[in-house]
Amino acid sequence: MNEMLTLMKPELVITGIIFLLLFIKIGKGMKNEHQLLLIQGLLLLNFIAGFFGNAEGSLFDGMYLTTNMIVLQKNILNLGVYLISLLFAGWFKRSEHMPEFFMLMLSALLGMFFLISSGNLLMFFLALELATIPVAAMANFDLDKKRSSEAAMKMILSSAFASGILLFGISLLYGATGTISFAELPQFINGSPLQVLSLVFLFSAFAFKLSIVPFHLWTADVYEGAPWQPLHSSP
Repeated sequence: MNEMLTLMKPELVITGIIFLLLFIKIGKGMKNEHQLLLIQGLLLLNFIAGFFGNAEGSLFDGMYLTTNMIVLQKNILNLGVYLISLLFAGWFKRSEHMPEFFMLMLSALLGMFFLISSGNLLMFFLALELATIPVAAMANFDLDKKRSSEAAMKMILSSAFASGILLFGISLLYGATGTISFAELPQFINGSPLQVLSLVFLFSAFAFKLSIVPFHLWTADVYEGAPWQPLHSSP
């Protein structure tokens, strides 16, 4: 238990912040300015805490891995989220649903943490979905704008399609190699037709997720509909 608390400290801290934001939203006793200051303070403390009390190891039979390099990557993501809270402070102060936005963003961050620490394809797939679905909800955050809803719909549909392709590719790869562990896969790769087919599906799914040409047609509409403009601007 102590080992899990130490190795999964970044994920547990983010989860705790998400629950705290939920309680803040339910309470409805703080102004937006005070909520934003509290959130910025929590994100700063989370970033600072990322440099202390870390350890290397694995959990759940190698499903979850962490090293000093992985911790560094997570700290970079923590810094990025903290900078977002600073750079768009004016936008957040005008929003009626600021805690929900940060809950979604931190949920996506949590998925990215698990993605970085994935030790096998199953963990990778689940983490990728956890990182993707909240982003689709964030794209629809301007609830009064039709193009925002359209952006979220296009993103979630393309993401669901890519997830299906990815899961099928993982299934084929498991059938061809008998393992989904990243540590064991290289020794079973021999270039058989089934393995090549599975890699084609995997590459296609990643191309959709990463918006690589020619699987990028959904990206422009999602970027256009995402809430990057001030809330008081015309739809």
